[in-house]
Amino acid sequence: MMEKSRFLESLNHPIPEKANNYMLSTYSIILEAWRRGLEVSVYVKNERFVSIEPHYIISNGDKAHHFSSTRGDLVSEHTKELTKNKVVTKEILEKNNVPTPKGKQFGADIDDAEIIQYAAEINYPVVVKPLAGTGGNGVIAGIENEEELIEALTYVRKKLNFPHVILERYFEGEDYRLYVLDNKVIGALKRVKANVVGDGKSTVNELINKKNIERAKLPSLKNRKIKIDDELKNMLRRKGYDLNSVIPEGELVYIKSKNNVSAGGDSIEVTDQLSDNIKQIAVDAVNSFDDLPQCGVDMMIDEEKDTGVIIELNTRAHITQHLFPMKGQARDVPSDFIDYYFPETIDYDRKNAQKFYIDFDFIYNAGMNRNATFVTLPVLPTKALKLTRYVISGCDYTEAFANRVKRIAHNYSVNGYLKPLNNGDISIIIGSSQKKLNSFRNSLERYLKKVGTASKITEKKRTSPIMHGFHIEEPNKNPDEEKKETTVEKAILDKYMKDYAKLKSDYQNAVNRLAKYERDERTLELTQRQNKQLKKRLQQMEESNSWKMTKPIRAFTEKLKK
Repeated sequence: MMEKSRFLESLNHPIPEKANNYMLSTYSIILEAWRRGLEVSVYVKNERFVSIEPHYIISNGDKAHHFSSTRGDLVSEHTKELTKNKVVTKEILEKNNVPTPKGKQFGADIDDAEIIQYAAEINYPVVVKPLAGTGGNGVIAGIENEEELIEALTYVRKKLNFPHVILERYFEGEDYRLYVLDNKVIGALKRVKANVVGDGKSTVNELINKKNIERAKLPSLKNRKIKIDDELKNMLRRKGYDLNSVIPEGELVYIKSKNNVSAGGDSIEVTDQLSDNIKQIAVDAVNSFDDLPQCGVDMMIDEEKDTGVIIELNTRAHITQHLFPMKGQARDVPSDFIDYYFPETIDYDRKNAQKFYIDFDFIYNAGMNRNATFVTLPVLPTKALKLTRYVISGCDYTEAFANRVKRIAHNYSVNGYLKPLNNGDISIIIGSSQKKLNSFRNSLERYLKKVGTASKITEKKRTSPIMHGFHIEEPNKNPDEEKKETTVEKAILDKYMKDYAKLKSDYQNAVNRLAKYERDERTLELTQRQNKQLKKRLQQMEESNSWKMTKPIRAFTEKLKK
């Protein structure tokens, strides 16, 4: 569970594993729709540049809307294609007098020298970004001179293989992502370049590891570590540091040039701190395009001067950082989305609906395994929702019993799970409308009487959210058994580590011996080559006229030696 004060109550439950990171955008929106009693169908579509992209349909029975991540079908295909082209986007913004940095595109056939010349014309600092890049991949900002530009071009065009690039004048300001929906900014993030702050005793590498641990605690950043790459090492080198350097206490060192959170940057929620003027620039940018009611807007902003420029538009911008920012108050963007597309559902029973959440792992795995083309979720009742817990005593737990309870839960469309307890009792946690819960209990009591058990059902309070569907959980293990398993696992791990250490030592010895053999072999090869050359030289000397003419002298000399 996340802290309630800073994060949304609607997401204060165990986030399913597959819903972390980018999938959190899709999960949060379909969860909000499902809780309002809307029908949700999810399908997985393979796309050209991503391995998996969930699409989904939300319907109220009379109308349906199709979504891809955060982008709804009210964004036209034509506008989507326009905003994907950075050059065309810039032209449209300039035409509508929306501030955007001066820049120019350079094709793959243009050499670096021409790009360097253009940088001198518009003056440093400049920004290099690939025309086809996404998610900030390949964007190098704040390039101060020709040497840094050459380094950046080599990295983007050669190493990342993005030969088609845009060069822009760098706007002195901070990087922001604003989300516009229906002519209003509903979320704004300040994105700070990846950095570490010295403590006077930890190395840079240790500081990065500590920060990665903190990032992993947020569902929006789980498994999205700050990566140690050439860019990071170059940034450190410019400041006179390397990974083993100990930074003085309190000193902040930037370790990436771009501000993207995916590259290790910090996200700070600042919606309420931005001026109306800055928000209007973002709204004007979105309104420069037809059929674009929603869009993520990347801006560079100088808050002190209250000025800003548009860097990029993204019609399928993820909202994960609005939900779980590293700093600041989370914004309920999913609720704003469903309010816009299905305004008739605004006044739903939010408090009770938040007692339920979606089994997103099942949806994801079903799509990835091709077990289902569409996964349609059962519609959640919208009235009199309640959670409760039944404890059954005097009844033996068997697989047949568990499966029968599961069938009863299915018949009455209740969500929850069954779990045998250590003391022999059986716990059943369920949730649905009060009417369905009553029907479930009546059916369960009839079944218990039928099997002839002297069982007793005690109802207890349940408050924490439950996942949709009905599941059977494994019994709790005896503490002594768990301790024994832990001891066995530790012994196995210790043996494995000893075996690994010996294997590593043997491997290194083999590598050293091989290197020696190779050196000896090269030495032998060189000796044989020299011997061959000497033999050839001797043969040439023996066949020469000088050698033949001096034969009597050599014979006389040999006699003297004897």
